[in-house]
Amino acid sequence: MQNWIFYGLVAFFCFAVNTIIYKVAQQKGNFSPYSGAMLFGLGAILLFGFFLIFNKPNFEFEWKSSSLALIAGIIWAIGFLSIAVAIYQKADVSRLAPIYNANTLLAVFLGIVLLKEIPDKSQIFRVVAGAVLIVIGAVLVSV
Repeated sequence: MQNWIFYGLVAFFCFAVNTIIYKVAQQKGNFSPYSGAMLFGLGAILLFGFFLIFNKPNFEFEWKSSSLALIAGIIWAIGFLSIAVAIYQKADVSRLAPIYNANTLLAVFLGIVLLKEIPDKSQIFRVVAGAVLIVIGAVLVSV
């Protein structure tokens, strides 16, 4: 198995379990989505600190790419805060998750259009069929 596939599966598992743990925490603590997002961010900072201590990464700073990475983090945080607000408003995770995970469709589309990551002929059917099935699934669970 290629390394990127392994990391994709780790992300798949972590994002799924994360949503469940967050909803349980919100139900037990009944905190606002904003305090929940702050605690969530604190957890991410603590994990980052752990990696800094044990890995000693080399930081190279370049304004353009660093700014884009910061913007990506802000956009991700807005998305998480939106999920936190929906959970606070008693959304069912089983109905909410397929909707926000339809982001795959947009990511595939933007990857093709903006990044020129055009699938070859053997992959195009699978990419389009997968994207269509994601949209159908999101629509079916949200209505």
